[in-house]
Amino acid sequence: MGNALEQLRRETKDDAKLYGCIKELYEQGVPFSDLKALIPDIRRTREQLYMKRMLENNNEVLMSMFSKEMSFLLDAKERQEDEQFKKLDQLIRQQQSYRKAAAGTGPVEKLKKLFLPA
Repeated sequence: MGNALEQLRRETKDDAKLYGCIKELYEQGVPFSDLKALIPDIRRTREQLYMKRMLENNNEVLMSMFSKEMSFLLDAKERQEDEQFKKLDQLIRQQQSYRKAAAGTGPVEKLKKLFLPA
């Protein structure tokens, strides 16, 4: 048993978690040859799980970045629309003030002042 465990330890290449699992299975009676054959599959599965987790984390990060970017773009669009409304409002007020000024100096007003003194 000691020799088999030593060989399994070498096979797991200083991978303490993997060695622990393999040792436990060996002590439960799983044959050495079966365990030795399992090591590459366990490693591959663990790497695939690790890659899956990495991709899921990347997706979360990307979604968060996308969400922030969209929020920023929507805020910028809103600010731009606000600016356009302010400019339009300013133009309308300016137009109204020009009309008032023009109404006070127009020909009708001059005639009123001549015939209807204040």
